[in-house]
Amino acid sequence: MDFVWWEKITNASHFLNLIVEGVQEGCSIMLQLPSSVPWYFTMSDILSDRIKSQNSNRALERIQDAEIDPGEYLFQNYCKREKRAQYRPGIGYAKFLAESDEIALNNYILWITVDSEEQTKNWYTFIQNYDKLLGKDRRGCIFIIETRAEMAVRDQGRIRAIVYQKEIEYYDQYLFHMLAAASLKESAIFKQYLAEIVTLMISDDVELSAECIKRGQTFLENPVKTIQEIKKSELRSDGNEFVFAMSEKKIQERIWEAQIKIIFPVIEKKRNSLINRYRKEIEGLLPITGAYGEEVYELEEVEIGILSHLVTLGKLQVSSEDAKVISKLRNARNILAHIKTLSQKEIDEIFAL
Repeated sequence: MDFVWWEKITNASHFLNLIVEGVQEGCSIMLQLPSSVPWYFTMSDILSDRIKSQNSNRALERIQDAEIDPGEYLFQNYCKREKRAQYRPGIGYAKFLAESDEIALNNYILWITVDSEEQTKNWYTFIQNYDKLLGKDRRGCIFIIETRAEMAVRDQGRIRAIVYQKEIEYYDQYLFHMLAAASLKESAIFKQYLAEIVTLMISDDVELSAECIKRGQTFLENPVKTIQEIKKSELRSDGNEFVFAMSEKKIQERIWEAQIKIIFPVIEKKRNSLINRYRKEIEGLLPITGAYGEEVYELEEVEIGILSHLVTLGKLQVSSEDAKVISKLRNARNILAHIKTLSQKEIDEIFAL
C-alpha cells in the first residue's frame, strides 16, 4: 500500500512534487514531517530517484546531522584543505562558503536529517544567511533540511517551507482507505463504512489505518482490541512501534459520527422504500397522529417511528418481513438519535435488509 499512498493519492503525490520542483528551481527545502510519516523509506526512495533524475549535474547526499554548527560542518567536510587555509574567523562560514566558487559544496544537494528543534533553527538561520550572501547568479549548495520538530518556518528568498500536515487532508486519507478496502470481499456500503470509521479514528497514522482496513470485519467488531493486537504483533515500516492513545469516550464519539454519516442515510433510504411500497395505504391514513401526538400531513414526512406506530396499532397492514424491517430500522434510528452506537451485528443486519 506504500506506493498507493505516495503515488495514487493526490495530495500525497503533490507533496512529493513540491519538494522535487523546489529543488529543481534551485531552492532549499525546510521539510517538516510528522512523527508517523507513512512508509518513510518508500517516500525517501521516490524523492531521491526523482531528484537525481532531474539534477544530473549535482550529487545528492543524505546526512544525519552531527549536532554541530552547520557552517563549521560544511566547511570541514566540503572544502579542500588548501581552501580551508584561506579562511579567517572574521569572515564567517556562511560568507566564506557563499563566495567560494571552486569548492565541492556547490555541486551538492544535501539532504540533512535533523533531530532537535534548536538545531533545525540553526540550519534555517545558516541557510538564510548563506542564500542572501550567495546572491541570484552564483551557484551554491541546495539543502533539504528534514525535521520532525514542530516549529514555525516560512518561505524566504530561495527557501521553501513544506509541511506534511498542511498538504494532507482528511479526504486524502478517506480516499486511501476506500482504495485499501477495495480488495475486501464485502459490499460497497460495508467498505464505505469501514473507510469512514477508520479515517475518523486514526487520522494521524496511515500505516496503522491500513492494517485496520486489512482486518475488515474483525476491526469493526472490536476496534480497540484489534488495534491492541496490531500493536503487539506488527511494527511500522521504519521499525518503530505503532502508537494509539485515543480514549474510550473519544472512540465511541468517532464511531457514532461514522454511523450518523453512513448508517443514518441507509435507514432513510429503507424508510423511503417502505413508504413507496405502501404509498396508497399510508395516503389513506393521512393526516396521521404519531405516538407522541405529532400531526403529519405529507407522505414524505412519515418517519420510521410513525410507520412502526401504525403497524403496532394495526392501522397499516404490512408483510411480516417488512414488519421486522420496520422494527429494526426504528430501533437503530432511536439508538443513533440518543447519541449511542449500534453494535456491528446490528449494522450487519441493516446492511443485509
